Amino acid sequence: MDINQLEAFDHVVRLGSFSKAARHLDLSQPTISIRIQGLEKEIGSGLFHRVGKRVELTEAGKGFLPYARQAIEVVANGIEKAKLMQVGKVGHVTIGTLPTFTSGVFSSVVAHLNKRFPEIHVEIHTGHNQEIIEMLYDGFIKMGLVTTPYYNTDLKRILTIKEPLMLVAHHSHPLVSACDGNCTSEEIIENADPYIIVDWSTESKHWQKSMMSPGINCIELPPSTALDFVLSTNGVALVTESMVKNVLEPDKLVTLQPADFPPLYREIALVSLDSEKSLSPVAKTVVEVFQAGATATDSPQSLDIRSKQENNCM
Repeated sequence: MDINQLEAFDHVVRLGSFSKAARHLDLSQPTISIRIQGLEKEIGSGLFHRVGKRVELTEAGKGFLPYARQAIEVVANGIEKAKLMQVGKVGHVTIGTLPTFTSGVFSSVVAHLNKRFPEIHVEIHTGHNQEIIEMLYDGFIKMGLVTTPYYNTDLKRILTIKEPLMLVAHHSHPLVSACDGNCTSEEIIENADPYIIVDWSTESKHWQKSMMSPGINCIELPPSTALDFVLSTNGVALVTESMVKNVLEPDKLVTLQPADFPPLYREIALVSLDSEKSLSPVAKTVVEVFQAGATATDSPQSLDIRSKQENNCM
């Protein structure tokens, strides 16, 4: 039994004639007859009987019809889905991402994918750099978002994302009213009490260290803990836009913008063991959506996060 036999059967039922079914399918009438005979032989019973110039279903034919049409529909759906998979509109993608990159650009990309390509299923796993890299090697994920630099030469960089960093404090912190935009970066860090070091990148950490003098009250924390500290009115921290976009309000967190504050970013890379050309069509669609969404804001978090408190962070 094959799909051609089922389609011949369905057309004969719909048109009431072997000859009409043949013309519709652009086949000869003997070909239609042979296909119907093949079905009847497999079923073990006749499917049609003649009523004047038309043919009508036998009882066996009536019983077989809904299953034949269901099989035709299933095959048609399968063909359509296979075609959509070839152009990256259907499929499954596994991505690993940093815990601090699950909002902002990343959440926007996932939301856009879900809206535009509802048949693309994105499976997301979180971890720090080494965990994500291990998931890639284990085949647990297909693509990963990791902090740069990374030193695995067999990882292919598909896309780089940069996200601006900013200094934030609780609205009730004394610096907010004391500075009013007139403090230097060094003055803010000196009077943060404590200044919270967050290791976003080599560049940002070097800048933070360069602003410090001996004896400054500081603490080094992971990003999420640093944000909790600032929200509870403790200190000043360097954070990403995506981390604080929902709490940057006059009665919560505010940005401190010293005139000498340099453009600092965290930078992450979307990587894979496959080159971009070798990615599956659905993975390429995900990359395209990332490229469209990662324009102004982007980036990662530090891979070696430590939590320690010192009186002198030099």
